[in-house]
Amino acid sequence: MVLFSSHRAKKKVGGRRMKMAFFVVGVIVLSLLFQFLTLNAFISQESKQDEANDVFIIKKNPLAMHATGEQTLQPVPNRTLAIIMGSLRGGEISWQTMASNVLDPSSADLAILIPEDDINAMNSSLYKRAKYKWTFKNYEDWGEAVDLINGTEWNGTGWRKLALEDYDNSASVFGGVEDYSGSGAIIFMIRWFLHNHIKENNLTEKYDHFMVTRSDHYYQCTHNISEFSVGNRNLWIPPGQDYKGRTDRHLIAGSDNVLDALDVFPTFMRSNWVRKKKRMNTEKLLSRVWEEKKMNVNYFDRVMFTTALPTD
Repeated sequence: MVLFSSHRAKKKVGGRRMKMAFFVVGVIVLSLLFQFLTLNAFISQESKQDEANDVFIIKKNPLAMHATGEQTLQPVPNRTLAIIMGSLRGGEISWQTMASNVLDPSSADLAILIPEDDINAMNSSLYKRAKYKWTFKNYEDWGEAVDLINGTEWNGTGWRKLALEDYDNSASVFGGVEDYSGSGAIIFMIRWFLHNHIKENNLTEKYDHFMVTRSDHYYQCTHNISEFSVGNRNLWIPPGQDYKGRTDRHLIAGSDNVLDALDVFPTFMRSNWVRKKKRMNTEKLLSRVWEEKKMNVNYFDRVMFTTALPTD
C-alpha cells in the first residue's frame, strides 16, 4: 500500500513537471514569435521610411538619382549653366567662392571661354571643373575678329571706314581695334564667339538658366542662379558699374533670350542709331541694344566684388 502510494505520488510529480515543461516551451515559442513579428514590422517601417526619404531627396536635390526600368540609377541632368569669359583672373580663393556659393547651390554646369594662349588656365580648379572648354584667338587687332561677322557693313560701306570717321580714339566701344582705347570690341566679340558656341551645341535646349560672367569675382554669399525668374525676356544684372548704361560684367538670362542678349556687335553693325556717337562706351551700347531687343532688365542685390592678383 505504501509502495502504491509512493508510485502515485511520483507519477503525479512527473505529470506536473511535464506540464511545466510544455508551459515553458510554449512561452519561449510565443516570445520568439512575438519578436519575429515585431522585427518584421520594424523592417517594413524602415523600408517605407527609406522610400519616403528617397522621394524627398529627389524632390529637393536636382542632382539626386532616379530609377529607370531595371532600377539602374542615372543622374538627373543639370538645367543651369554658368559661363566664364575671358582670361582666368582673381586666383583660387575667388574661384573657390564661385564653386561653393554659385555652382554648388545652383547645381550648375560650368563652361569657360578663354584665350588660347592662357597658359595658366589648365592648372586652375575652374578649368578642371568645366564641362565645356572653349578658346578664342587673342588678336593683335580685334578688327580682324569683327571682320568675321557676316554683314559687318553699315549702309553698304566697310565698317572700318565708318568707325574711323564716326568714332575718335576715345570711343571705348571699339577698344582693341587698331588704335582705339579700351576693350569694347574685345568684350563684344568674345560674346559673339560665345553666342556661336551656345548655338552650335544646342545649349538652349539643355539649360533653362544661363549666367555669363567673369572669373575675378569673389562671391560673399549664396548666388543661386536657378532661382531667378528668367521668363518674359527677363535679364538680371547687379547694380553699379553701369556708366550711364548697363553693366557688362555679369548677366543672368534664360534659354529664350540668352542668344539675343549676347548678340550685341552684329546688332550694332546693322543699326544707324549709333552713328555720330563719338563717346559711345560699352555700357551705353549694351543698354541700347537690349532696349531695341525689348529685354526686361532687372537688378539683384550685389553679392560679389572684383579681385585681382599682382600678376593679373
